[in-house]
Amino acid sequence: MEIKILPNRVITANDNETLMEALTRHQLPVDNVCNGRGTCGKCKVRIIGNLPAPSSSDLKHLNDVELQAGFRLACTVVPQEGMSVELNFVESQDRKESALKGLKVAALAPRVKKVCITVDKPSLQDERGDWDRVMDALSTVTGEFYNRPSLYVLRKVTEVMRADKYVLTVTIFDDEILEIEPGDTAQRLYGVGVDIGTTSVGLAVYDLTNGELLKVVSVENEQTAYGADVISRISFAKENQKNAKALRSAVQRTINHLLKELESKTDVIKGEIVKMTIVGNTTMHHLLLGLNVAHLAVSPFVSASNIPLEFSAHELGLDINQQAKVFLLPNIGSFVGGDTVGAIVGAPEVLEPGNHLLIDLGTNCELFLKTDKTMLSCSTAAGPAFEGAGIAYGMRAKQGAIEGVSITESGVDCKVIGDQEPIGICGSGLIEAIDEMKRSGVINKQGKIAVPETAEELSDELKKRIRTADRAREFILAFGSEQRSDVTISQKDVGELQLAKGAVCAGIKTLAEMSGISVAELDSVILSGTFATYLKAENILNIGLVPDIPPEKIKMVGNAAHVGAIRTLLDHQEMDMAEDLYRKISHIELGGSATFSNFFMNSLYLERLS
Repeated sequence: MEIKILPNRVITANDNETLMEALTRHQLPVDNVCNGRGTCGKCKVRIIGNLPAPSSSDLKHLNDVELQAGFRLACTVVPQEGMSVELNFVESQDRKESALKGLKVAALAPRVKKVCITVDKPSLQDERGDWDRVMDALSTVTGEFYNRPSLYVLRKVTEVMRADKYVLTVTIFDDEILEIEPGDTAQRLYGVGVDIGTTSVGLAVYDLTNGELLKVVSVENEQTAYGADVISRISFAKENQKNAKALRSAVQRTINHLLKELESKTDVIKGEIVKMTIVGNTTMHHLLLGLNVAHLAVSPFVSASNIPLEFSAHELGLDINQQAKVFLLPNIGSFVGGDTVGAIVGAPEVLEPGNHLLIDLGTNCELFLKTDKTMLSCSTAAGPAFEGAGIAYGMRAKQGAIEGVSITESGVDCKVIGDQEPIGICGSGLIEAIDEMKRSGVINKQGKIAVPETAEELSDELKKRIRTADRAREFILAFGSEQRSDVTISQKDVGELQLAKGAVCAGIKTLAEMSGISVAELDSVILSGTFATYLKAENILNIGLVPDIPPEKIKMVGNAAHVGAIRTLLDHQEMDMAEDLYRKISHIELGGSATFSNFFMNSLYLERLS
């Protein structure tokens, strides 16, 4: 049967398939935190025509305003012929490019180069084979000798050599010939740095002849259709090989979609991209490679591989030059991956003399502590709340998301991405909202929302914003409209934030104790991740996300993991440094740590924590 996706697309739905499954199969964007179980309430779509009766999950997660406006959960809807569906097609704002502009590396040394040569024309007096004369001409120019050619290159040599009067360009990586092209293309040499995040994927294309950034693009990781976090995706992949293949195909499609977008927005042809570096957490790394993820989430939490890896683009199904070199930064442990190593490379100040802490905040949270005596890393189960998962009106940082909050006696002022009517709240908005609610007395340090009838210190306007829903109180940040419900923060939402920030704070204290220093001895705390860029030091200190230290010691560095991918792309010595870090960093598993458990219980309060 056919379903219209507004404004102008038509898809087919199979029998015994939910609307969610149909949308996912057609690679259409829909939030799917719970993997279609009907428990998260995030897969809201608006149905126009053939509106089905609300399911029990709809009644649980959607309010009367949304139900009357035609909203339903896609995972519960049985498609019907002629049904029209409205999705939120607005992609996340591109918040990545600013962090990469002006990036400088010590040296431009990508290990890949192009050399233009002129080959002697064959004659009866010179009967050397085509490849022999190419190698002779190349060795004359470079003074070096090269490995035997790949079959891919050898099959091209006869045609390429004669296509432009025996002038051709050879692409070389170390002593390996990657490509040959007719004419002089020596100035067209490109590489791509890739950040595979759990939520989104970012690509940056660089001119490898001069180190110039040409374009940055990003989009939601298509794997989100199968779950919002790594645990849900691991569970999905473990069910059967078909699911594991679907996850691999999803991330391949995401990267290839972005490569196509790069090609349309620059004059770079995908076949001219001959080097790629990739960072991602261990689960993203394994799913891209098609590795078994079954043991990542069960004790003793063992990965299939942690070492630095190198493949051809053809092996990974990536739509660039098929001989291109693709490098994956090493993992540290099952939940501390190449993205953490990339963040360290991308924020090299964390390796300077002294005691430095790196917090990589995203859908997952990783910590790295460097002292003059040791390097320790760990992960904490904190990220999903920061990305909106588990929060009633939580969402990613895209159009309509509240990203900043100010509360006064006269009411609430919300800063909304896109300057439009708010439809939810993203991580930075959630943290600032909780801090403002605590400061204004809407909640106390235990995280309890005030009872308006007895909260004498609250103004009448703020009291009006506190109401009871589902037998618990919630606070209205923004009032809705005829088609949009109020955006609220519930008692459960506050608790989710407390658990997330408590895990981060406890992880920090645990690493500090294990390294033999106190939190007060930290010389710097560096927060990385696109999300962290929009946090304020005072907010994260006030709610106890990090222990109480002077705010001037806190620095936001943007998406350092992606910067690390770029550094290793432009200067291969940075890749050597990544490999060195992989050998030196000790991984700490917090799951069975009594020290972490003790710190965690004391880190749940919404206040500055020593």
